[in-house]
Amino acid sequence: GLHQDKDERDFSQPIVSVSLGASAVFLWGGNQRKGKVQTIELADGDVLVWGGAARLYFHGVRSPLSDASGQVPVRFNLTFRKAG
Repeated sequence: GLHQDKDERDFSQPIVSVSLGASAVFLWGGNQRKGKVQTIELADGDVLVWGGAARLYFHGVRSPLSDASGQVPVRFNLTFRKAG
């Protein structure tokens, strides 16, 4: 679901998200969880970077859908952020 990455003490550093494997739909919101959401299709190898005022925007990824055989494709996400 939509969430904020706000466990850090320093929000001045950006978030870097790397998508690997199956395609997925990234949900990009705003300052409030119930605001309008944009969708961005992510493919294998795509990188998203956001910071500044957008650092605390709500965001998330839809779960990959199963294919015709009922298999759910494998997807990995690597998220980098300053944790100190």
